[in-house]
Amino acid sequence: MAAIPNSSFSAKILDYKFLKKWGSSGSGDGQFNQPHSIAFDRFGNVYVSDTNNHRIQKFSADGKFITKWGSNGSEDGQFSYPEGLDIDSVGNVYVADTGNSRIEKFSADGKFITKWGSRGLGDGQFSRHVHGITIDTSDNIYATDRFHHNIQKFSADGKFITKWGSEGSGDGQFNQPHSCVINSLGNVYVSDTNNHRIQKFSADGKFITKWGSEGTGNEQFTPLGIGIDSSDNIYLVDQRKSSVERYTSDGVFIESLIPQAQEDKGLSSLEDLELDQNDNIYVTDRGEHNIKIFAHVK
Repeated sequence: MAAIPNSSFSAKILDYKFLKKWGSSGSGDGQFNQPHSIAFDRFGNVYVSDTNNHRIQKFSADGKFITKWGSNGSEDGQFSYPEGLDIDSVGNVYVADTGNSRIEKFSADGKFITKWGSRGLGDGQFSRHVHGITIDTSDNIYATDRFHHNIQKFSADGKFITKWGSEGSGDGQFNQPHSCVINSLGNVYVSDTNNHRIQKFSADGKFITKWGSEGTGNEQFTPLGIGIDSSDNIYLVDQRKSSVERYTSDGVFIESLIPQAQEDKGLSSLEDLELDQNDNIYVTDRGEHNIKIFAHVK
């Protein structure tokens, strides 16, 4: 079992095993240049933001290439380093077009529908790093803005609803937040990367609780991507330990998945993760330019 030297970190590998991976470095169909985020539609298809290829790729659940769209630019349907993405209840795809400081909305096959956002500090505006996207059961959109240190909430057609957060380390403040997810009760969990913690909020941004600190022990992390399973357990990518960690909805440590201890050779530069309807974990590895899948063992 893998361990982190000179730390109190306890790596328990309980419920997951390495299943498969797909992708390689390049610009062809099914290849990636620093893939960032993953989302699933109701049919189990997988959408990946292929950041440095400035496009979205769509695959079947087992990794067969289906289609792609996007190119480098600022016109409708183009991207500048797309990162976060998610899918609403009818299959529309929302993409954080990071370098263009906007969100774009597409049909399931990549047809442009609408966009909103621009560079600035006002409501509905973003820094040069609008980052994570997540969608609630009412199809409201939540976007994390790393350099404005806040979360903004929009309707499905881009109407601004509310926002919360500012730069700092107090409750409800952030230091370059990465991503957010929503549980079955509508609570919002945010990976507050440079504050080394997860924060939990109500749907309208009221602070509930937090956990985490800097280090390499249990409940210590530098969180990037964040995910949630069918039991509302929280999963996070820990940049420092190159691991995926699982916590209860209230922040109690459950286990860590250390890929080096499995059949795979490990993760090079992991970024984000998503869980499918069977609680299998899909992880983007920006360093190895691929997607890795860890199967849930029931």
